[in-house]
Amino acid sequence: MNTRRQLIWIGLLLSWSGCNHYTDQQPTPDNGPPSARVQGLIQQYPQAQNILFTTLANNQLWQADFIRQGQPYKALLSPGRLLTTDQRMEGRVPDSLARLLDQTAVAGGTFSNLRLRQYDWFNNPATNGQVKQVYADYRWQQQPYTASWTLTQLPSGQVSYYLELLPFQATEYQTDSLTELPESLQAALRQQGLTFTYAWIQLDALHQRHGTLSVQKQGQQLYLSYDDEGRPIAVNNQPTAQFFQQVDQLPASIQAYLQRPELAGFGVNGADASLAHHAYASLSTYHVNLQKDNQAWLMTFSDQGQLISRSFLTYGFL
Repeated sequence: MNTRRQLIWIGLLLSWSGCNHYTDQQPTPDNGPPSARVQGLIQQYPQAQNILFTTLANNQLWQADFIRQGQPYKALLSPGRLLTTDQRMEGRVPDSLARLLDQTAVAGGTFSNLRLRQYDWFNNPATNGQVKQVYADYRWQQQPYTASWTLTQLPSGQVSYYLELLPFQATEYQTDSLTELPESLQAALRQQGLTFTYAWIQLDALHQRHGTLSVQKQGQQLYLSYDDEGRPIAVNNQPTAQFFQQVDQLPASIQAYLQRPELAGFGVNGADASLAHHAYASLSTYHVNLQKDNQAWLMTFSDQGQLISRSFLTYGFL
């Protein structure tokens, strides 16, 4: 995707009536979010002020920045619905959260851009005070990551947490609508004759969209990950997966990668799913999950042993 086509037009909401003004900053026309989506955002956040729209994908995806009760917010909209809303948090990450990473293999990084998930269409934390989702940018070993916490208050009053360190993403959303997929992914599904059911889409720092899709082929359920050009790069195909018991059964290049310092002390936890080879058509992927106490590394490798992605997680009680 050409960077000249990524950013974009800016629309400024000039009045509560939904009258919008847009300035064309790129050669491909964009009509801005539909008026119904603008009104829906205002109805969801009636005290919103200074709403500024930025086009992330022409006529498909927009970011809305606004102020509500003196606090900054960021929302993500598709033509059909409000996808997510995050409240931008001022100051540093709360000590109780920062300490979670300080006690793990990924300690020593720096936080920025803290935000609290206020709304998403499929699971709205704002309507359930028992669950909170917190995000932050986390820079570790000169690389950017996204830290994602899910905090759940149990009936006993105790708070459990699930913390993931993911490859950096500007934002993300889930969708069950084919029209909310990037056009490259829609084309890939048509070409491969796959039936779409669900997707997890990430928007990276260059505003390129990629993601993992839950699809069906002749009644077979599988998960395919695609890059921003719609090329499949990884597969999870449980019915035909080949499982391993020992790391030394993996390709030599993967074994060499697993010698990295941050993986020291991590090993197979005994579950068959920890080491697996998945295949679909000509696509072949290794999934490696290593654990140490309440910490885990989740890694995906190509058939040639090249790292495709990795994430870190930890869980427990506050």
